[in-house]
Amino acid sequence: MFRRINNDKIGNVLNYFASQIDYLSMTKTLKLLYILDETSIKETGSPVTWLDYKVWENGPVAIDVYNEIKHQEVFCYQGKELSLLQSIQLEKKFNADRNSEEVFLKPNGNFDESIFNRYELKLLETIVFKYGNWNATQLINFLHEEGSLWHKMVSEHNLKDHFKQIGKITNHSIEFNDLLENNPVLQMAAKSSFEALSFQESIS
Repeated sequence: MFRRINNDKIGNVLNYFASQIDYLSMTKTLKLLYILDETSIKETGSPVTWLDYKVWENGPVAIDVYNEIKHQEVFCYQGKELSLLQSIQLEKKFNADRNSEEVFLKPNGNFDESIFNRYELKLLETIVFKYGNWNATQLINFLHEEGSLWHKMVSEHNLKDHFKQIGKITNHSIEFNDLLENNPVLQMAAKSSFEALSFQESIS
């Protein structure tokens, strides 16, 4: 959602993670992205990136980012190509943690802090400080814990059977609204943020 107007912000989030964390794998990147947005919603009512996270076997996955990094797919809007590769470089290497070849991210150019507010900049720093040294498997296990949104979606839709019988991916999206239940202040903040971005998108 809002990928066109948030493309630079998403790219710079990836740039920041890649500049602060050595040997940043795609899998680890996707988990940090999710933690960033979930934390922001819990604290402010709104995500940083507004990405759509699908419920896959290995946890929530920002499908736009996954497809661009993994398959070099290009997101187009009104005939204009939007790319994250202005902010990151991709390199294939053997990942010892996962015993397989994986794509790793490196920064491309400098991080542009001007497109983030003070809260977002502090949150980026906090996410790297808390989770930057975790490997992908640790992050996956953390996001699978009972009580997590991923765990709730898997339980409600009986997705464990899906993962065993059909495959590792689903088209179910994480329901972030569950984080705003019984909190009218955050609900109002979320609505205001959504309306502001919708208006910005309509005029740009």
